[in-house]
Amino acid sequence: MADRMWFRVEDVLPLAEHALACPTHRLTRAQVAAGERNGPALTLSRTGTSGVLRSNGIPAWHTAQGEEQAARSISWRPSRASSAEAQESVYLSLGQPGSGQRRLIDVLRAGRALECLWLAITADTSPGMALDVTCVRVLDRREDIAPPGVRWHPLMVTSPQVANRSYPALVADGYTTDAGGLICRFDPGTARLIAADLDGPWRLGTMPGEYPLLRFDGDTLTLLEEHDTGDDTALDVDDRCYPDPDGYYSVGAYRWLWHTDATTPMPLRTRIRLSVTALAARARESAAERRQPRQAPPANVECLF
Repeated sequence: MADRMWFRVEDVLPLAEHALACPTHRLTRAQVAAGERNGPALTLSRTGTSGVLRSNGIPAWHTAQGEEQAARSISWRPSRASSAEAQESVYLSLGQPGSGQRRLIDVLRAGRALECLWLAITADTSPGMALDVTCVRVLDRREDIAPPGVRWHPLMVTSPQVANRSYPALVADGYTTDAGGLICRFDPGTARLIAADLDGPWRLGTMPGEYPLLRFDGDTLTLLEEHDTGDDTALDVDDRCYPDPDGYYSVGAYRWLWHTDATTPMPLRTRIRLSVTALAARARESAAERRQPRQAPPANVECLF
């Protein structure tokens, strides 16, 4: 679903807890338009595919630099500048569940407890409507890696998170992450090579947390971050990758800053193999589009919890 906005649960949950802890809450236009009563909530400011979540609690929560605390969505952006898009504001109540529904704050807390790291919000609402928990999903991995119908091309890429080693990848053409990084997909052999390289003996000369780790659990690739507890080194799950229809892994998508390595040539056989995979995926998507009805009914977005 291309209309979903993706946030990290670790960024959103503190804002939700702040809103619940505050004695009073500010009134927003989105709340008035939706006819919602005053209470703890998150406000979503959406511009195109990007969104910003804030707490409506008073007193407001500010950073050390004096800016209001916010959680920003993590998405792709066209490489070329696009025209300005209209901004809309949406209201998400935290403590007022609908009939037979859980509170949004309970969904966020359950996500943290179960190591579900990504929050997906479908904000496709009519004017004057508020979002509820049915428009939210908490998942253990990020979907919607790139826009539908995007074209992929082979490229050698590198990242500071892999100690600037180079790897062949399929890269989304015409799109980058919010941070300006490439959106990459790696074949299973390359994904396992990245995991092995990150676990090499050279790590003995690095600080805990300086570089991530990758671990395979069956077909699932887990991204781990080290941190020093003082007595030992602990590992936290930072993300998970599942193979896509081509069996490829979006290693570090929207978490690592991948960029082009123009100094390392790609072997010809590898380039041909990646190009064939990209063409096959394009043909499969085109065939699926032809099979779909012209006016498909909108899919229901169900909450995970």
